[in-house]
Amino acid sequence: MKKNIILFTLFSFVLGFSQNIIFSKEKLEQLNQFNLENKSRAFIIFQNGEIINEKYFGTKMIDKQPFDSNSNWYWASAGKSLTAVLIGIAQQENLLNINDPVSKYLGKWTGMDKSAEDKITIRNLLTMTSGLDYSKDQVCEYGNCFVFKNPAGNFWYYDTSAYSQLAKVIEKASHKSMDEYTSEKLSGSGISGKWMPYENGLVFSSTAKSFLQFGKLVLNKGKLNEKIYYKNDSYFQQMTDTSQDLNPSYGYLWWLNGKEKARVPGFEKSFSQSLVPGAPKDMFCALGKNGQILDIVPSKNLIIVRMGENPNVYSNMIQFHRELWDKILK
Repeated sequence: MKKNIILFTLFSFVLGFSQNIIFSKEKLEQLNQFNLENKSRAFIIFQNGEIINEKYFGTKMIDKQPFDSNSNWYWASAGKSLTAVLIGIAQQENLLNINDPVSKYLGKWTGMDKSAEDKITIRNLLTMTSGLDYSKDQVCEYGNCFVFKNPAGNFWYYDTSAYSQLAKVIEKASHKSMDEYTSEKLSGSGISGKWMPYENGLVFSSTAKSFLQFGKLVLNKGKLNEKIYYKNDSYFQQMTDTSQDLNPSYGYLWWLNGKEKARVPGFEKSFSQSLVPGAPKDMFCALGKNGQILDIVPSKNLIIVRMGENPNVYSNMIQFHRELWDKILK
């Protein structure tokens, strides 16, 4: 019943937005007020090479001091998109190949027989098409709880437990921890933070400005501060394009706008809308629990950052994301 209500909400939230994005002083004030009212901690707008809005709200989680530009916040599942970039860098270094079976790096890692296990590739984990049984345990960490449900590549489901194995692949392939590999490969980029254990894997935590820097790195196709962090090869071109036919709104751990249908976390079926109807079709996003948002719009040279708690009145984060864009494009 709850899922039906969410789907109804999504379908009823289609608006005919203009895509002429102008940020007047009045609009910025309205957007900042909207974020204040919805438990945001940081809201940044970067347009045409400069920050035109940078606001912080509320307090830190631990010491309750004011949240500011030096405060860290978790990316939640938006960190998946950072993992995708690190996988691409590792592939450019010939440390791995996304068409390899996961077992090449992790050995025995599921409760399935070897022939079935070896069919699951790194690419399947990047595209949420592992075929593992997501209905059993979404905090699965080890071996026996990873079991067969669908042939690899044949079904799309947002399975964070399966995704979490990618960090282990990076660590095995590089012989470094995720913190070490991230710090080494992004040194000098302004992207600094820490991977922290959380439930079935790792989540990244950083300042909002680091989140923005990550967006700038991807917007600039691997180049930042006159340094090339990765080449814009076929992997990185595919990363922010449809990665499979099952959910056209998903790339390699990035969400894509402007597609004819989308399947969202927790659902086995797609709905016939783009992620944020009316927002620029070329927008792609790193999205996380409770409304962690990094929106990148190449055609508008625009990046939007939102970090914070679960917004007040929204039954799902897609609805919040859409209303944010409603206000941006008003």
